Amino acid sequence: MGAKIIVLGGGFGGATAAQKLDKYLLNDDIDITLIEKNDSQTYLTELHEVAGNRIKPEGVKVSLKEALEFTRVKIVQDEINKVDIENKKIYSKTAEYDYDYLVIACGSEPAYFGIPGMKEHAFTLWSLKDAEIINKHIRDMFKKAQYENNREKRAKMLTFIVGGGGFTGVEMMGELMEWVNRLCKEYKISRDEVKLTLVEALPKILPTVSREHLVQKVVNFFNKNGVEVKTNSMITSVTPDGITLKSGEEIPTKTLIWTGGIQGNSFVANIGLTTDKKGRIVVNKYMESSNPYIYAIGDSASYVGEDGKPMPALVESALQSADAAAYNICASIKGLPKKELKLNLHGNMVSVGRKFAIAELSGIGGLSGYPATFMKHIVNMHYLFGLSGLGMCAQYIRDQFIDVPDKGKLSIIENHVAVTTNMFWLSLMRVFLGLMWIISGIQHIQEGWLSSVKLSAGASAAPMQNVPAWYGWFMEKFIFPHAIFFQSVITLSEIGIGLLLVAGLFTFIAALGTIFLHINFYLSGMATFNNWWYVITAIAIMGGAGRAFGLDYYVMPWLSKVLKHWVRRKKLKLNVF
Repeated sequence: MGAKIIVLGGGFGGATAAQKLDKYLLNDDIDITLIEKNDSQTYLTELHEVAGNRIKPEGVKVSLKEALEFTRVKIVQDEINKVDIENKKIYSKTAEYDYDYLVIACGSEPAYFGIPGMKEHAFTLWSLKDAEIINKHIRDMFKKAQYENNREKRAKMLTFIVGGGGFTGVEMMGELMEWVNRLCKEYKISRDEVKLTLVEALPKILPTVSREHLVQKVVNFFNKNGVEVKTNSMITSVTPDGITLKSGEEIPTKTLIWTGGIQGNSFVANIGLTTDKKGRIVVNKYMESSNPYIYAIGDSASYVGEDGKPMPALVESALQSADAAAYNICASIKGLPKKELKLNLHGNMVSVGRKFAIAELSGIGGLSGYPATFMKHIVNMHYLFGLSGLGMCAQYIRDQFIDVPDKGKLSIIENHVAVTTNMFWLSLMRVFLGLMWIISGIQHIQEGWLSSVKLSAGASAAPMQNVPAWYGWFMEKFIFPHAIFFQSVITLSEIGIGLLLVAGLFTFIAALGTIFLHINFYLSGMATFNNWWYVITAIAIMGGAGRAFGLDYYVMPWLSKVLKHWVRRKKLKLNVF
């Protein structure tokens, strides 16, 4: 057996490191093991959506089995509590594991900065369990408040504070801001009774966002929606009944959600490696720790680039540091030169509820509103696609826009779009459309489209005077001189599309073909307005009609696995800079 490599942690960084290790050493005899205490990874940056009832808990889970399918990586569900650096062993309560190289991707945990009562009385948002606890607590406060007659107690229940104005705090307050509006209606509580406050110790929220006008847009959006933003307001103590600020102001509340800082995982801080003041492992430009056989990535690593800037706690940082660590471990095994981590971060994005966001993107600049929201969804799917393929992207769309726990947060249009139907009914439309194409193709054969010229300025079925000038020029220049060829293509395409639709095979592509052919028919005058039902039907069946009484039910999952296998087994080259 060759080298034994263990990756601790199954987040984006850990799973990516395991994938890269397998691909860099595709033809080598190695043993790669990923150890994670849960059976799936959690998309931590989207936990606020679970806490704020936007998506179901399953919406932030990413299957490690799917992410590492078709690789040689062994997944072990265990919790490591000790590392023996000298003997290259790690231990859990029930097992021990040997390693030659160790990648630490254990993430981080909340930092409380020694604030009295913070750890004991504040809610944190750093795990799926945390998000579910917050979700339940907020709903419980409304349930209790509707029957509470004591004004002071009722006010405490309906006062919600988020401590920390960074990305997580702003996103959490954005979700809470939208959800309380629906909770007020559900429990018949006046919105005026609910107090929402975002508390930040620094002079501004979102301190890492460089464009001040974007930050101000967030503040204005909060103010417009009844959220008070307190800056220069350090929390100095927390009790079960409220918080105290540095100014001496006391705010009675039963709910403080703390997002004010992170530090290295306490397990990581006690391994015995060199760490920084936040308990993160200090690494060099190759992601090596003070021990050359142990690497750290993502939030577990403390790395300062050549520009003097520390590596930020972002998904993109985790992915790029994971690739660097995997590359350099493989280079070390093969005796090749290592490569430096050169962070290439593409910007920041912050959602403030479902419908508003801001974004700073390299090459694009600053965005706000729906364009920024759209970009955030695209980036999320980009990460999920890189980790687990198209299936996870499709699941993301279902979780975000269709299978939502609270339809009340959607607009009227979104609610109608989110309505689902049994694919059996769409399969009837699919088969009917297919039969119509086959009939049309057969009719063209009977009319001699495969043997005699039917498309010409004189003999065309299209009255040229009704054809747009540019399309008429195109037909005279390219179509009419090669009439038999194009007639054959059209006829055989009609029959081919029809057969695919009847069989339910590659339905989406066949539907696109339907739309393309019909638009051409309409432009050439061969189709009238009454034939536009072809296009409408094609659009309707694009949503998966081939998976009901169709071959897509079998073919598409198989094809997805084939493509995924090809991507997973595509070797990455070493020593390419």
